[in-house]
Amino acid sequence: MENKHQELSIIRPQELAKLLKITVQSLYNWEAKGKLPIEKVRFGPNCVGFRYKDVEAWLNGQ
Repeated sequence: MENKHQELSIIRPQELAKLLKITVQSLYNWEAKGKLPIEKVRFGPNCVGFRYKDVEAWLNGQ
């Protein structure tokens, strides 16, 4: 059950930046320069996040 929950989980930019030990601005800069190999999910005009499974795969080198 936990794996199903993780597949559907979303990590907000603030959480991802903290996990990577960078600023949120750096995270957005990476994205703008194409250096962030994961796709963001847009929930509204000012609400984005990243799929947990994509973040996990990237950090595990897959």
